Amino acid sequence: MTAAEISCTSQKSVLVVEDNDTARWILAEILAGEGYVVYEASDADDAVRRLAEHTDICAVVSDIEMPGSMDGLEMAALIRRKSPRIGVILTSGRHCPEGAALPPATRFVAKPWAPKELIRELEALIRPAP
Repeated sequence: MTAAEISCTSQKSVLVVEDNDTARWILAEILAGEGYVVYEASDADDAVRRLAEHTDICAVVSDIEMPGSMDGLEMAALIRRKSPRIGVILTSGRHCPEGAALPPATRFVAKPWAPKELIRELEALIRPAP
């Protein structure tokens, strides 16, 4: 599935996955201010549970490095296998994956990111240009 096949309902719902509580809160506030419905998870295992609970989620924004049974790259690959309609943006200040390491329809934004940059990437992921 390509980015062009990722779609949201009229309600744009995003899952923010970040183990740092403050960073997660800031990102959630930014996205909510842009009109997104935001769900939060503190690690990949929590994210998988939230995705099962909230089938309206159309995108995930996640840190790569986090505690738990899998990192952000592994979680993104799992999401793409189980729910290919969900797009993923991975972020990190320490780890910059090569393009080939990213699962399909997954984007990378380096930390520290500017809010407008992250929103632009998210919009491009869920609403690609024709």
